[in-house]
Amino acid sequence: MSCNSGTGLVLLASIIAILIADKLSTDDIEILAALLTAIGDNLAVIAVKRGLEKGN
Repeated sequence: MSCNSGTGLVLLASIIAILIADKLSTDDIEILAALLTAIGDNLAVIAVKRGLEKGN
């Protein structure tokens, strides 16, 4: 994924969040937010692990 500026990704994320939240209950938003946070955390761990493996 490539983007010329970080602001484009921030804008895209904001638009997606607004569109999703408009269709969900508060409870569902909380659950989805927790799930997406867990996915992001796991992707970060995978990226760090790959970076360490390339360094060896």
